[in-house]
Amino acid sequence: MNNIIVKKTKNKNIGFLIFKKKRILCYVGKNGIGNKKREGDQITPKGIFRMRKIFYRYDKLGDIKSKVTKKKIEKKHTWITDSKNKDYNKFSAKKLRCFNENMYREDSLYDLVITLDYNINPVRKFKGSAIFIHCSDKAENLQKVV
Repeated sequence: MNNIIVKKTKNKNIGFLIFKKKRILCYVGKNGIGNKKREGDQITPKGIFRMRKIFYRYDKLGDIKSKVTKKKIEKKHTWITDSKNKDYNKFSAKKLRCFNENMYREDSLYDLVITLDYNINPVRKFKGSAIFIHCSDKAENLQKVV
């Protein structure tokens, strides 16, 4: 099973990601872990989530091994964060004229991204988008888990 559990700690901006009995310290939304109310509230939703897909920078990480479906991130790839767009909270293989997250970044923030099943099926407008597990550095640490 590919479930991930996100748990609170005493520090508002730090949580635990628990997967296959492994416990990994992680950063969470600026406003901590809780019940996500709306887009942009900077809350990491609490709960148990299924890993849906891994997006990764092949040019930086090489090939990764995982049973989870994976996709190489290219320069044109984005994630639609515009609540008014019909493709809200979805991956896009092309640049669009709407609010979006650029998946191909200069920093290492999205070198390895795991999309979760939060607000995916069905997608509810304004309820949160781009709910990812991602590493800002040392993506190989998360690679060992997936």
